[in-house]
Amino acid sequence: MKYSIPDKRELTKSEIELLIYLFGKEKSEWTNLIGNLKVIARCGCGKCPTIMFGKTFDSEIQKGNLIIDYAGKGENGELVGISVFGTDQMPTELEFYSIDGESDITEIPKIDTLKSINENLTE
Repeated sequence: MKYSIPDKRELTKSEIELLIYLFGKEKSEWTNLIGNLKVIARCGCGKCPTIMFGKTFDSEIQKGNLIIDYAGKGENGELVGISVFGTDQMPTELEFYSIDGESDITEIPKIDTLKSINENLTE
């Protein structure tokens, strides 16, 4: 499977809401960048909502470090991992993955289910 496939577009409303929430909790200095982020690619699986960011549609995909690590629940109660990778300047990727490894993740979890990975998920 390829790491990513091109997908040049603006952020969706649900992506923006999720980033506002995560950055507000963990990385407030990035909140003002959200309006300028462009989606430049998506996960190579083509199914999950993982996306890569750039400043322009022509930006190269950058590898970032793990900055924010959260989990939430999907429509059917499955645990969804949410990771934001980035550089010192900006976020580079919003990744979604199955925590139990058995669920296909096809949508962004609801914000009211999110918890930092460092918190207890069973509460």
